[in-house]
Amino acid sequence: MTIQKYDFIIIGTGPAGLAAAMTASKADKKVLILEKEGSLGGVCVNTGTFPSKTLREAVLHLTGHLKRKVFEEDYCSTRDAEISMERLKQRLHHVRIEEHSIISSQLERNGIDIIRGNGRFISSDTILVETLHDKKIRIQGDKIIIATGSHPRNPQDIPFDHKVIVDSTSILNIGQVPESLIILGGGVIGSEYATIFAALGVRVTLLDKGERLLKFLDCEISDQLVTNFPGGNIHYINNCGDFKIEKTETGAKLTLSEDRVFHADCLFFALGREANTESLDIEKAGIRLSNYRYIEVNELYQTSTRNIYAIGDVIGWPSLAATSIVQGRIAALNALKSRVESFPKIFPFGIYTIPEISYVGITEEEAIEKDYKIVVGRCMYHELPRGQISGECEGMLKMIVHMDTREILGVHIIGGGATEIIHIAQMALFYNAKIDIFIDNIFNYPTYSEALKIAALSASNQLQKKKNPTL
Repeated sequence: MTIQKYDFIIIGTGPAGLAAAMTASKADKKVLILEKEGSLGGVCVNTGTFPSKTLREAVLHLTGHLKRKVFEEDYCSTRDAEISMERLKQRLHHVRIEEHSIISSQLERNGIDIIRGNGRFISSDTILVETLHDKKIRIQGDKIIIATGSHPRNPQDIPFDHKVIVDSTSILNIGQVPESLIILGGGVIGSEYATIFAALGVRVTLLDKGERLLKFLDCEISDQLVTNFPGGNIHYINNCGDFKIEKTETGAKLTLSEDRVFHADCLFFALGREANTESLDIEKAGIRLSNYRYIEVNELYQTSTRNIYAIGDVIGWPSLAATSIVQGRIAALNALKSRVESFPKIFPFGIYTIPEISYVGITEEEAIEKDYKIVVGRCMYHELPRGQISGECEGMLKMIVHMDTREILGVHIIGGGATEIIHIAQMALFYNAKIDIFIDNIFNYPTYSEALKIAALSASNQLQKKKNPTL
C-alpha cells in the first residue's frame, strides 16, 4: 500500500479544523483534511451551532415574536397558526447546503486535499483511512492536528429512540412540533432549545441539576432570562436531583424523587457532551487523555506527542465555535514555528436564547469574591428608545466598574443585539478602558449600543455620589 505524504494532516472539518487547514495552506504547505462524516463542517454546521441558531431565527420570523409585541392582537390574528417541523427543517437544510458549498469552494481555492473516511493512528505520524467507498489509504503527516469535535452524552440507562427520547442531534429530526416538551439540562444547549420551543407555543418543562440556570452567568442576568421566558411557556425546576426516564405509549415520562412525575410528548436529554476520540486509536500515537476523556494539550495545543496537536471541542472548555477558530489558527502557527501566539485572555460568550445573552469579563459575584471595590452601572431595555421602537424591551445591560480606577471589568447583556454589542465592550476591556470612553463619545440614536453609554453614565453617577455623599 502506497503512503501519501503531507506537511499537515487535519482530522475534522469543523471550525477548528478548517481554520488550521487554511492557516497551513497560506504558508504554502501541502495540506490534507480528513472527514469521516458525509457532510463537511462538523457538528457546528450540521447538528450544533448553525442548526440551532437557524432554528431560532426561523422561529422568530415565523411566529412574529417581535411583531406580536408591536402590533399585539392585530398581528396575531393575521399570522399563520400552524408552523410545522417540516417547514423549519427546510430552512435548516437550505443553510446547511449553502455552507457545505462555501466550505468545498474554500478548500478547492486553497489547494487543500480532502479524503472522506475514518482515520486510525498506526503511529505518531501515520494514519490508516477507511474511505466511505471501502478503500484503505495510508497517509503520513509531518504535523497532525486533531479537530474531531464532540457528540451528545447518551448514558446507557436512558431509553433513546431519537423520536420521543432525543438528544441534541436527533431533536432536529423530530416529526412534528410537540405540544409539550421536557428538557433535562440547564446548560447552554438546554436553555437555548427551551426558549426556542417556548416561542413556538410549546409547553416546556426545563429541569436543571444545578442551583440556578446557566450558573456561570452573572446571577442577575440568569434571573432576567427566567423572568423573560417567551410567552411564560417554560416551567423551570432547579436542583431536580436524581431522575428516571421512561418511554410510554403517549410519549415520555420523567420521575423525580418523592414521586414527582412529569409527562410530555417528547423528552430532550441535554446533559453533557463527550469528545470524539474512540475511533482514532490515539493510544498508538502516544496521546494522553484527561480524567474527563478530553485530549490533553499544552499552551501551544501540542498533545503528549509533540508533532500532534489538538483543538476545539475535543480538548474541552470553552468549546465554542468562535474559540475553536482561534485555536485552529494558533495551533497551525505554532506547528509552523513561524510565530508563537497565545490564546486571548479576553473573549466574549454568546448564548442564543430568546432573549439572547452575551458577556465579557468578570461577573459581579466574581468581583465581590476577589474583594474588588466596584460599582454596577445598568441600562434596562424597557427604558432604551430602540427597545421600545423594535418591541424588544426585555432585558438589560450591566457594567461592572472598578471604583478607584473607573476601569470596566465586565459587561453583561440580555436582550436585543446582545451578541453584536458585546464586541464593543470586548475592545474596551482589551485596552483597559475606563467608562469615560463611552460617556465622552457619541453613539447613533436610537440604538441598542447606546445601552453601553447609559450604563457607563449610571456607574459614573454612583461614583460621584460616593465621592460627594451630600449630592
